[in-house]
Amino acid sequence: MTTLPETTYFVKNKYIDKDHAFIHVNDIGLLRGYAVFDYLKTYFGKPFHLSDHLARLQQSAELIGLEIPYEKNKIEEICYELLKRNNFPESNLRIVVTGGVGRDSKTKGDPVLIVTCELRNEIDPELYNYGAKIKTVEGGRQLSLSKTCNYIMAIHYLDEFIQKGFTEVLYVLEGIVSECTSSNFFIIQGKKLVTPYSGILYGITRKVLMRICTSFMELEERMITLEEALKADEVFISSTEKEVMPVTMIDENVIADGRVGPMTKRIRDEFHNYVESKVWVEKQ
Repeated sequence: MTTLPETTYFVKNKYIDKDHAFIHVNDIGLLRGYAVFDYLKTYFGKPFHLSDHLARLQQSAELIGLEIPYEKNKIEEICYELLKRNNFPESNLRIVVTGGVGRDSKTKGDPVLIVTCELRNEIDPELYNYGAKIKTVEGGRQLSLSKTCNYIMAIHYLDEFIQKGFTEVLYVLEGIVSECTSSNFFIIQGKKLVTPYSGILYGITRKVLMRICTSFMELEERMITLEEALKADEVFISSTEKEVMPVTMIDENVIADGRVGPMTKRIRDEFHNYVESKVWVEKQ
């Protein structure tokens, strides 16, 4: 596929055409996976909760001892400049920091900032009408609080299970649910919203939803067993890309009556209302 000439990235210290955006082959982000990233999208052409994503990027980097080579306000400036240059109707932004090229393949060098901007991808609307099917696996992500570029097992599992009709993979360790490969996990019991509180990456969409939902639901952050999840009234997952995605089947187990529940629909509507309100738009 030919890359559109107007697609521009930022790599290391300059804006560059996507076809010519490269990092060094000895960068330990490539050789050892020593890198972190964050990912967000725009609504109305504005990056959604950019400050929160950059704060999480900083936390991710600090947890693995990686220095971010630019101040937060400079990265914000780069993001807005990319949105302007690419001028997509709506965009996805990915911000990556790698460990750079060291004296050998196990030492850090000067960290490299990469910011990519692409036309925003949309998810099949049928998944919101009828619900997603997710697959459980035993295990969890390493360094759950840090959004590192180590998605080896996630890619392995998704490659295997998406072709079998599953949308996401849910990590379960000794009967306890944590998170999906790139989504947070929620169950609904009556008018109570429950989500795991440890062993997870704290999603920005998760944070927004928890604030929104406290006005009409009781909220609990606690351990959830897989057995409890299978007996829940409703289940959904959340992420930047998926927003609020209902789950109607876990493995071969149908959740409740197998239909998207009324509370999940309301939570999704409330999230869209929040987006439409534009109260989150940051000044630039």
